[in-house]
Amino acid sequence: MGEKREARVRSLVAVGILSALVFVFSWVQVPFGDVARIHLGNGFCALAGLLFGPVTGGLASGIGSMLFDLTDPVYIAESPITFVTKFAIGFVAGCIARRGAPRLMRDVAAAAAGSFAYVALYLAKSLIVMLYIEGQAFAAVEVQLAAKAATSCVNALAAVVIASALAQAMRPALRRAHLLGLG
Repeated sequence: MGEKREARVRSLVAVGILSALVFVFSWVQVPFGDVARIHLGNGFCALAGLLFGPVTGGLASGIGSMLFDLTDPVYIAESPITFVTKFAIGFVAGCIARRGAPRLMRDVAAAAAGSFAYVALYLAKSLIVMLYIEGQAFAAVEVQLAAKAATSCVNALAAVVIASALAQAMRPALRRAHLLGLG
């Protein structure tokens, strides 16, 4: 097998494995009222970007999260939007993480930027859907957005901690296995 083809296969495998991790850890959750939940999936979205770069990280984030949505009737209609918004976590984290040698503070900044980019996209999407598509009263939208913002920020902070800690722990083994730099 040629070097380029082998690299593509490794990237594809990385996307598959990381998508599976995002999917599984999206199920590790605590519901927060009727409109939000706290979960660990976003941490693995950010981790994918930190370890494998923007394209592999973005694809793994988007695919794993979209697959989660496809398994739950509550979220199934939004699965294409989820692909785009969750792609942002891995993509942004990957772009920032690639700007130099890995360091804990760069990982924290990259994971935070990716996570909060997602929060902004998610809240904007929620506002548009609730206000303009569903036609809810602005007061009702405010209450729901406040709950979504609170849980999204908790998810974002958890993602930063999870992704930064795991990236630091996993990089040496991935480097020894020649698996870094696939994305």
